[in-house]
Amino acid sequence: MMQAPLAYRSILLTGAGGFVGRYLVPALRSRMADDATLHFMDRTGSAPVDLLDPIGVHDLIERVRPDLVVHLAAQSSVGQSAGKAADTWRVNVGGTVNLAQAVATVSPECVFAFASSSEVYGAAFNHGTVTEETPPLPMSPYARSKRAAEDALSDILGENNRLILFRPANHSGAGQDTRFVLPAFAKQIACIEAGTIPPVIRVGSLTAERDFLDVHDVVDAYLRVLAAPVMARKTVFNIASGCPVPIGRLLEILLTLTTKGVTVEQDPARMRESEVFRTSIASDAIRNEVAWAPLITLEQTVADVLADCRTHRRKE
Repeated sequence: MMQAPLAYRSILLTGAGGFVGRYLVPALRSRMADDATLHFMDRTGSAPVDLLDPIGVHDLIERVRPDLVVHLAAQSSVGQSAGKAADTWRVNVGGTVNLAQAVATVSPECVFAFASSSEVYGAAFNHGTVTEETPPLPMSPYARSKRAAEDALSDILGENNRLILFRPANHSGAGQDTRFVLPAFAKQIACIEAGTIPPVIRVGSLTAERDFLDVHDVVDAYLRVLAAPVMARKTVFNIASGCPVPIGRLLEILLTLTTKGVTVEQDPARMRESEVFRTSIASDAIRNEVAWAPLITLEQTVADVLADCRTHRRKE
């Protein structure tokens, strides 16, 4: 089915060089009108702008006058946030405040789409399936910073700005940082196949159940919402498969994709029991609003990540 084009003429994207951004950029371009322009906010381009520089951010917003901002830039690792809480808050909240203030001042009709996280629900998962109406109970510096950024946007953006909050579940795909669980497993498989490490995969607890999506499905969800008419001042969309699986299932799939004999050993240093055993997420709102549903199987996502790790291993 042909999807609707994006109506926006000036789109500003933060985090274009990140994991999701590298998939979203070509997808956005494929849906933009010929006279539309995609602008980037980063520290490495021809006109570098640091999200933590309020004057630089304001100047960029004034220059490009976006009618859509898609804010992906973040410190996105839950594990890393525990050791670098100040940096996590500085980027995830401080940077968002700078961007929201500039948009409210310069582009009062702009639509602002923010990539938050299902991590904001935190301890609420222990009480059953969460919906967009579930009060968030974040449990990590990362999750608390994302929740605080949501509130900052709600407070700072103007009355005529429209705010879209995306709360995606765990998502993976080729190119994801090996700090995350699936590429961490896949990299070990690739190294074992290359003979650079012994045939032993070291893991933490494998019993916790998580909702996993493919990054392509998350990007598709973003685009479907962005192409739809925006009416409410604030909308929240969970993005999830609705089918949590044990983390060990990722490893089971990986082991079917290698011919190497591999031993799995639990590493006491990684055996931190999760305070949330199961993350069950309802995503009825986005399914009903824009007819989104995930299309890519977990098996395909795992295979893609392993293939990417093998490619990188051969290049090393």
